[in-house]
Amino acid sequence: MRDYNRFIVTQRMRKSSVQRSRIIDQFYSDRSRIIYSSSFRRLQQKAQVFSLEPNSSVRTRLTHSLEVADLGRTLANQIGFALKNDKLLTENNILALVSIVENACLLHDIGNPPFGHFGETAIREWADDSIRDSLPETLKSELDNDESLLNLLINDFKEFDGNPQGFRIVTKLHPDYDEYSLNLTFSTLLCIIKYPRTTGEKDKEVRFKKAGYFQTEQDLVNSIYESVGIENNNRYPFVYIMEAADDIAYCMSDIADGIEKGIITEKAFLDAFRKEWDKRYKDMKLPVKLPKDGELKGFKRDISIPWSLKAMKEAVDCFKTFKDEIYEGTADSLISKSNDMGKVLDTIKSVSRSILYTSFKAESIEITGYAVITGILNKYRCILKMEYEDFYKLITNEGAIKGFDFEKRLLHRIGKRYIEAYNFELEKIKVNDKDNERDFLIKEWWLRAHLIIDHISGMTDEFALETYQMLEGIQLMR
Repeated sequence: MRDYNRFIVTQRMRKSSVQRSRIIDQFYSDRSRIIYSSSFRRLQQKAQVFSLEPNSSVRTRLTHSLEVADLGRTLANQIGFALKNDKLLTENNILALVSIVENACLLHDIGNPPFGHFGETAIREWADDSIRDSLPETLKSELDNDESLLNLLINDFKEFDGNPQGFRIVTKLHPDYDEYSLNLTFSTLLCIIKYPRTTGEKDKEVRFKKAGYFQTEQDLVNSIYESVGIENNNRYPFVYIMEAADDIAYCMSDIADGIEKGIITEKAFLDAFRKEWDKRYKDMKLPVKLPKDGELKGFKRDISIPWSLKAMKEAVDCFKTFKDEIYEGTADSLISKSNDMGKVLDTIKSVSRSILYTSFKAESIEITGYAVITGILNKYRCILKMEYEDFYKLITNEGAIKGFDFEKRLLHRIGKRYIEAYNFELEKIKVNDKDNERDFLIKEWWLRAHLIIDHISGMTDEFALETYQMLEGIQLMR
């Protein structure tokens, strides 16, 4: 008998100092930690599709995350009762399941850098093109050995993505009390690992196109998986619900935002959707109703809401059908091209790619964002090129150091919490690699590179633009 109750886990990296008598209060505590964090607040100035958008009706990452959380809560509630009816989940744990999924939905975009997916691309391409020029002289020879530790670790940057950065934020980058950051429950942490693999596994037989966590967090993930009894590289069952909520939300909201900005009309969307559907699935009956001319009252009323409800029902049905595979963490997504609404959402994504994402407004912002992220990284390269001894003096103010005035001023701009997180990790490798100086120097540079990218990734779109202009001498930052 499958027992989904075992995935309701309140364990944390550090035992909470507050005693909570009810299991549900543990996950409500997670929610409070999330919404009161500065990383969550910053989502209000990070783009969903359109960066630096003056129209407040157009979604930000924050409003999108709230919408995903709403869909996720509804899906989890329906699935929870279905599992309870099958005697796979107790009634007391339905609320816990709903809360875990809601927490994951709130967190699912928290690691996105400025300018969204194009910001991710800029970091990855910078890593591919500029790693050699960003190393201290004493480490450059390591790149010539394909099997070197450095070549393994730099995959964190060559495969940079908002998903592993989000996991890093909530487990490392809010050290207000200690090294455990937000110290969330293991269930909430597992529910945000959409892709259960780390970077550098491309040459292995992997099931996931992206990494879900960096090598900096690999030991922690291994420990969590072991404690919950989940096989590595298998998904946590409730992550499927979060993923489905996100898929439904962004497909609908991106079109709605395009309509709000005047890039596309409701009629133009329906015409493009019909044409794309016929091209892909011409012999298949359309599973949704297309309003006829004169009947369309609005995108939200006649398309977004009814289509979303149909997609949600199909996701719930899919969970019930494949609950054994989901229990094992080996199932496909709840919404995929193998089912009706998966095909509908895939067609909407295609319309968005052809009309919205290639619009002049969207592409202009992406070009700007690429230049901003690359430009800031290039300025901070001088810190990465420093030998460890010099950087240590700079960051600790221990010992006299000359000739690094610009680097010192750049370092002053990095948030204290990022530096604290770097110092916590540095102390660990000092202990683990105390007898291997070469490995220590490689790992220290790796942590230093994460420090720079943590700083840049945490910026809002507007702050990143202002920082770039300041660093290039275009405009003073007031």
